[in-house]
Amino acid sequence: MIAASDADKWKKALLEWDVTSLEEHPSSDGVCVCGQTGLLWMYTITNDANGAELFPIGSSCVNHFGRTDLNRRVDVFHKLALVQATANAGKPVEMTTEFFSRAALKFLFEEGAFTPDSYNYGDGVNDYEFLLKMFGKRDKSTITSRQGYKIRKLVTSKIIPFVLADPRVR
Repeated sequence: MIAASDADKWKKALLEWDVTSLEEHPSSDGVCVCGQTGLLWMYTITNDANGAELFPIGSSCVNHFGRTDLNRRVDVFHKLALVQATANAGKPVEMTTEFFSRAALKFLFEEGAFTPDSYNYGDGVNDYEFLLKMFGKRDKSTITSRQGYKIRKLVTSKIIPFVLADPRVR
């Protein structure tokens, strides 16, 4: 990793990298650049300073960076991969912690999943804030049938198509 970084010291070099994509190995036989075998989830990390990419990287190696933001990004990509796999299997994707987190919703918003339309008054932030509020409810039984419908509609018409079309999740 240091060889692919602009910095020549570990502490500075690790700040140059970001997790940029995830690929599922079909038979869990992926091999990390460090030599670890048996990877199912193979991440790409990209150097923000020079554009270098390292692939495949296992989540354990990303954890060695000691950066909370990278660990969160690993979790977001993993959740999006689960959304993709579940949708591809024709099963329902629910607004649960299995598929979503606050970080995943923020990522989806920042990446443009919540497109402006007449239902969100021309601003995707309204969809994002609504889903955050619903996701954060401790007592899910207080979600009304209208709110439940809106959640399902946003998941099926915005989130799933966005995730299925995203080349960073394969």
